[in-house]
Amino acid sequence: MKHLLHPGGAHRALHDLATKYGPVMHLKLGFISTVVISSADAAREIMKTHDSIFCNRPKLVAPKILAYNYSDVAFAPYGSYWRQLKKICILELSTTKSIESTRFIREEEVKLLAQGISKSSEPINLPERLFALYHNIITRITFGDKLGDELRFRLAIRDGTLLGAGFQIGDFFPSLGFVAKFTGMNRKMEECLVELSSIMDKKIQQHIEWREKEKPVNECLVDVLLRLKNEGGLDEPLTTDNIKSVLLDVITGASENSSNIVEWAMTEMLRNPSVMEKAQSEVRQVIGKKDKPTIEESDLPKLNYMKMVVKETLRFHPPVPLLLPRESMERCTINGYEIPSNTRAIINYYAITRDPVSWKDPNEFNPERFQDETKDYRGHNFEYIPFGAGRRACPGISLGMANTELSLVTLLYHFDWELPDGEKPQDLDMNETLGMTCYKTCNLRLVPTLRFPIST
Repeated sequence: MKHLLHPGGAHRALHDLATKYGPVMHLKLGFISTVVISSADAAREIMKTHDSIFCNRPKLVAPKILAYNYSDVAFAPYGSYWRQLKKICILELSTTKSIESTRFIREEEVKLLAQGISKSSEPINLPERLFALYHNIITRITFGDKLGDELRFRLAIRDGTLLGAGFQIGDFFPSLGFVAKFTGMNRKMEECLVELSSIMDKKIQQHIEWREKEKPVNECLVDVLLRLKNEGGLDEPLTTDNIKSVLLDVITGASENSSNIVEWAMTEMLRNPSVMEKAQSEVRQVIGKKDKPTIEESDLPKLNYMKMVVKETLRFHPPVPLLLPRESMERCTINGYEIPSNTRAIINYYAITRDPVSWKDPNEFNPERFQDETKDYRGHNFEYIPFGAGRRACPGISLGMANTELSLVTLLYHFDWELPDGEKPQDLDMNETLGMTCYKTCNLRLVPTLRFPIST
């Protein structure tokens, strides 16, 4: 198992092994039989041809505690309960209607982000600003308002993701799971969950009391889940813990993923000044043509090059390079290899994005590769699956990309950017840390110069 502790990250270590042993590798991770998939063709076998066999999740230690006994969308066992949760999340968060209904929230919050940056006289910690932005957006969508305990909640979310991504001996040696009790890891996760629960319980109780007085005109996600819980008629009844597990899933995913994508995009544009210049030129030309140069989501479809930058960032710095593990529910054959039931499958998306069979010059950051490229990130092209594919694809892609693109456009339009203290772009620390997502180990600090004023 020493390859999992590789300083470059497990995704890189497994990629190195795949170049030697092939795109379908069998590893014994502790006592767990695991198949590592490192090519688009093999990923298609797992996530399309045999998707019905590999649509379950293994029962890992962290989500048992932090996801209320596997009752969230990401780690719930495949079945009627999971199907209804995914349907609810798609309907309430990712349909065209739901995206349009929350557009004003994103536009208000990114404007506040720009105003805050414009008032800063010191270099800004970009990922911290971005994380706060996306946290505010998603809590307004889920709870209908920002949280009174916003900082506590954000810190607890961060603690939970770090703990959840840590090495859990019980995931690889089930019989030694008790060791976590002595190391204190389980206790730390339980304490984190208590903190998160106490904040959510308070907010959920407020909504219960409000709903008793009158039915809300515009329901947020909490209201929808409470209504479904009370009215019944679901295949699997919802409990309050189920509701909290869904909320944590949505908030964590929305806060972490978009923040990482934009930070990596800004980092690569600083390292490739021609890309930055071209992206800013396009954004400023489109926004500047308007009678009132304000940034709106309706501008996004006009920004082709900016979208290519985002697409290339998703390829070059995938937010989840090791897509969440799956587990086979019966015996099957993958690329000629017989895979027993109860085998864990890891799709190494990082390896797929570095595969010269799928991508020309895969180790170069080149947005122009998407100029005439028809691949999209919604799970139809297995060379390009940053959010997964098949039944277990991320249900919040549309919301996440709306958050990502609108904030990136705001940063590109209003500000010029440089590194502090004379640091040169080519000297930037590009090391990454693999947690629940893959984030830049050293936070990107930048000096903003206001180029175009922010309307009030």
